[in-house]
Amino acid sequence: MAFQDDVRLAVQEYVENHLPDDQFYAKYFGFISDVDLRTRLEEEFRSARYIYKMLEGMQAKDWLLTAQVKVQILLYASIYEAVLHHVLFKNYADSPSVKNLLFYEHRKPINISGDLKSKIQSHHQPSGAIKVYEIELKEMDERKIVFEDKADAALALGLIDLKIRNIVCNVYSLRNAIHLHAELRRGIVYGIAEAREAYHYLQGFCQQVAARLTVDGKVAQQSANQVVT
Repeated sequence: MAFQDDVRLAVQEYVENHLPDDQFYAKYFGFISDVDLRTRLEEEFRSARYIYKMLEGMQAKDWLLTAQVKVQILLYASIYEAVLHHVLFKNYADSPSVKNLLFYEHRKPINISGDLKSKIQSHHQPSGAIKVYEIELKEMDERKIVFEDKADAALALGLIDLKIRNIVCNVYSLRNAIHLHAELRRGIVYGIAEAREAYHYLQGFCQQVAARLTVDGKVAQQSANQVVT
């Protein structure tokens, strides 16, 4: 059942009076070259702020506060991940740090003679079966690269500093713990501080990425200057 019009309008007015205008969101992502992605990032950011303010106005507590924080973590983690993925694989695709992300070591079993196997058995006396592998590099689907590896590549390229790297990795780790079994196993308690941290450091994250892109000549100066300061 929907709110009555007067209630809905009152909630909407309260939330929107506590939020910035459209340009606030747009300025964060001016360095993103993909227009569709930039629009989605702005929408994701706007969604995070809208939901936060609405539940803040309700003075969420206990289980509702946990839900408020979880939604924030999920939305901000998606923003951090999307920005890093785009910048790494569009702006720095030719760099060794990014190319290394696309390959992993695959163990390929190889056959050895019975005589060599006996020598290994005699020398090392393993408790289990003996298998010998050849290490070969195989290409990885970029969608399967773990977030921490992307963050480390961004750190190596100077896109973000160590503090920001650790912050965004923590946000993403909390995002992965949203699965209830993981949350209980790790003993995670979601508090409003985590949601505020995810929001607070988005500004520094975007500023650092835009600054590095500008120095490396990979983004127009006008676009870089659109990032909020």
